[in-house]
Amino acid sequence: MFRTTVRRLLAIDDPPERTALAFSVGVFIAFSPFLGLHTILATLLAFLFRFNKLAIYTGTFVNNPFLTLVPIIVASYAVGALLLGRPLRLPDAQMELLREPHLLTGAYWRTLLAHGWEVLLPFSIGGLLLSVVCSLAAYPVTLRLLRAKASRKAEG
Repeated sequence: MFRTTVRRLLAIDDPPERTALAFSVGVFIAFSPFLGLHTILATLLAFLFRFNKLAIYTGTFVNNPFLTLVPIIVASYAVGALLLGRPLRLPDAQMELLREPHLLTGAYWRTLLAHGWEVLLPFSIGGLLLSVVCSLAAYPVTLRLLRAKASRKAEG
């Protein structure tokens, strides 16, 4: 599936710079801390900036629930915790909330709101930093692949 998606991305007729930009914006979205909103953000930006939808969605779906979601979440929290000088291990109160979620009780939600920022702040800061770094790295790599594909196509 990944190989097929990359082939489709390389076959887009838009200028390589524009396709690489759309892909890197998708990568930015993929690493952003706005979980659950990635596809909506990609769609809005694709329409707003007239990006190729395949390119932006391919970048966005770098973060997918089957392979990369958990590593990206862990890396985002770890980077944010390191930047804030916090321990990498989640505090016991947060681990308890994750181990035994009592979603239908008011006490659970009060505790989550009271202690959630201890997890959300490092996760958000780390996610935004990874978004910037990974999207900046994705642009030149994608552009190089697209230009190489275009030059092979022009030669043959």
